[in-house]
Amino acid sequence: MDWKGFQGLASVKMGAHFNVTLTERQPSGSPKKFDWVSPREDIVGDAKYLTLVHGERLPPAKFMEIAGHVWLLEKLPGDKRRFLVFGHQRRVHEWWLKKYGGLVTAVEFYFLADDGKLDRLR
Repeated sequence: MDWKGFQGLASVKMGAHFNVTLTERQPSGSPKKFDWVSPREDIVGDAKYLTLVHGERLPPAKFMEIAGHVWLLEKLPGDKRRFLVFGHQRRVHEWWLKKYGGLVTAVEFYFLADDGKLDRLR
């Protein structure tokens, strides 16, 4: 599966998971457009489709990319469900959560496999 295929599958799966229609847009009070925002803006999320460096090493630049998205989600005003859904190589996201997950207070993490199986990582 490529990034676009993952994005389409994740859109369907996350909408079904939260039982709401999610669309790409910029929620009120945010400088960033997110992949998925509910009509009432009470659910906001983004997708990440990341790989290991040469298929085996930690990706430090990608770790900072994840951290940036977590920070932006946590800074959204109001009471919201915030989430990131990951695809491709599960190990990238598990390593990130092992290293930095203790710093995160308000973001849910999911992994979506190519076969459509959705797992909550944290």
